[in-house]
Amino acid sequence: MRVLFVTSEVAGLYKRGGLADVSYSLPVALSKKGIRVAIAMPFYEKIPSKGTTCVGQLAIDYDRRRELVFVFRMILPHSHIPVYLFRHPLFDSYGAKDIVERFAFFSKAVAQLYLYSAEMLGGPYDIVHCNDWHTALVPLLLGEQGKLGYRERGTIQSKLVKTVLTIHNLLYTGETGASLGLKLGLPKTVFHPFMTPLGRAVRLLEEGFVYADVISTVSPTYATELMRGVHGAHVPDLMKKRGDTIIGILNGIDADLWDPKTDAALPEVYDKQSVHEKKPLIKLSLKKSVRLKDLNVPLFGFVGRLEARQKGVDLILHTVEKLQDTDYQLVILGTGNKKLVGSLELIAVNHPNIAFIHTFDERLARRIYAGADALLVPSKFEPCGLTQMIAMRYGTVPVVRKTGGLADSVIDGKTGFVFDAYTSSALTSAMRRVIDIYRKKPKVFVEMIDRIMRTDFSWSVQADQYVALYRKLIL
Repeated sequence: MRVLFVTSEVAGLYKRGGLADVSYSLPVALSKKGIRVAIAMPFYEKIPSKGTTCVGQLAIDYDRRRELVFVFRMILPHSHIPVYLFRHPLFDSYGAKDIVERFAFFSKAVAQLYLYSAEMLGGPYDIVHCNDWHTALVPLLLGEQGKLGYRERGTIQSKLVKTVLTIHNLLYTGETGASLGLKLGLPKTVFHPFMTPLGRAVRLLEEGFVYADVISTVSPTYATELMRGVHGAHVPDLMKKRGDTIIGILNGIDADLWDPKTDAALPEVYDKQSVHEKKPLIKLSLKKSVRLKDLNVPLFGFVGRLEARQKGVDLILHTVEKLQDTDYQLVILGTGNKKLVGSLELIAVNHPNIAFIHTFDERLARRIYAGADALLVPSKFEPCGLTQMIAMRYGTVPVVRKTGGLADSVIDGKTGFVFDAYTSSALTSAMRRVIDIYRKKPKVFVEMIDRIMRTDFSWSVQADQYVALYRKLIL
């Protein structure tokens, strides 16, 4: 079976967020299962050209112009997986300006390559697997291009190849003006526009909902939330029209990439047997590096984007005030919203038990995963989340809100601490539970660490579900 994995980012080549990690680890895991997988992505300027070979060029009609797109091939680092890179000035950077149209153009280039120049890809594929709004137009373009040429009208899925669209985060839909259809050279009838205060618009992700053969997302609970309309009432309506549901497959982590036995960023390496010996040493080293006193108190960590809409940083700010009478320490690592950054800087100045590092340092992030006693993931919503899985891999107890993949991966009182309401009071209560058990029931805390280090969130397990999905599609 051959799968073309289409994405906007891949770890090791270009990374903006968790999608890049999935776009690296899942294809690698699929390859180990015997799937012949290849990756298609833009050739950003920051991607080194060393090791790339130009395999051909495409003439793409877009916005009444003919644009040349050059296709390069390379091998994904530390694998045997081919990566097809699409080079054009629009793809030099990820960019914020005209970003939606940029990825619409990329999607057309991918579809055209597949439909008319598949030999550049080494022949046809059984499955084209698209990811998020950036590539959600590919199923439409694969179906409609063929339809306009030689097929009857009326079908919405391509008969040439089966398509999967995975939603990693519904917060971002790729909204743009309805004139996009004209720029792509498609009839108005293929899009499903809606009215905004600025006029008619379309959402790339919703077009993917209509045209892809299967819609999946990155955790079973998030799939349920989407079908219930928790993250947008329009989603259940769209799926009802299709006559099916969203499939939820929990993300995994790369067990080789995230391994405390081999992690060069750690001052001490360890495994299940040595975790209780080595983890206190890493904790001490971490506290020294972020200028926290060496106190026998639980150390909480937070690693992630500093933004108000999703990650729960606002809850942490309020919780700090409610825990002033409690002995604990907290280290926060991240970048993002200027207002939140300013608030965190002020709190760190006024609270000697809190350290805030306003940057993203992967080595330091790894030391937090290993050195903290507990990791905070208080997200308002979280399609899957990887930080809680990484923390558990390193023997750090996750404190998570009951939403999306957090609910699927953490069992309250067994493999972490789970709170329900999105309030600072609920987070405060969960942190007090951690502090209480750490102090008064150390044996229970030790047993929890042992339990989470035995938990397997590797992609080897999750990839089997994608293989089963692919096989079902092509039967």
